[in-house]
Amino acid sequence: MTPMNRRAVLLGLTALALTPSAFAQELRPRLATPADPLVTLEGADRTTAMAAINGALNGVQRMQGRFVQTSPGGARAQGSFYLQRPGKLRFEYDPPATLLIVSDGSVVAMRDTALRTTDRTPLRSTPLHLILGDRIDLERQARVLRVSRAGEWTVVTARDRTGEMDGALTLHFDSDTQLRSWDVTDATGARTRITLSDITRPASLDRALFRLEDMLPTRRRP
Repeated sequence: MTPMNRRAVLLGLTALALTPSAFAQELRPRLATPADPLVTLEGADRTTAMAAINGALNGVQRMQGRFVQTSPGGARAQGSFYLQRPGKLRFEYDPPATLLIVSDGSVVAMRDTALRTTDRTPLRSTPLHLILGDRIDLERQARVLRVSRAGEWTVVTARDRTGEMDGALTLHFDSDTQLRSWDVTDATGARTRITLSDITRPASLDRALFRLEDMLPTRRRP
């Protein structure tokens, strides 16, 4: 993987440019995402929806489960994720993928075990800082482009206010206002989707899950 492609992975927190052959396995079943036409919410309806979404995001302290990633070319990968606010996240990709992505609260690191490389970027420069903050208020922290309803789903599309992050982030919430998937659309319009499943909210998570030093290559002893 080239340095540019590895940077794309970090900025989107997903493998935007990995080769399809690495992720050619078929994964079933696909989780539902909004299929009904999107209806834009305005005025009081928008305000009510955003209040519910901010409340739901702030109500999550810890979460773990499975994820499926669909890249722009249709390639798919899966794995396990662990989330702890503020700022901590771990994405473990199943074989044949060789990636591990960890955020320790301030830095996001991606380890490629096949290439024996580790790339880092500030969490603030990735889309996930919008949903991993200590106190989440999407209207203040992002430029919310659209709030929509599609059947029982609520969909929010936002951009980073600071300009540090290119592209847009689209969040999909189910009827219980639980985050079930998100799309990262880069500056070229290419879209990567992460879909979550088997979600639980544990009382605690092992701190080692979010430890960056564990991602460093092991040195050979003399």
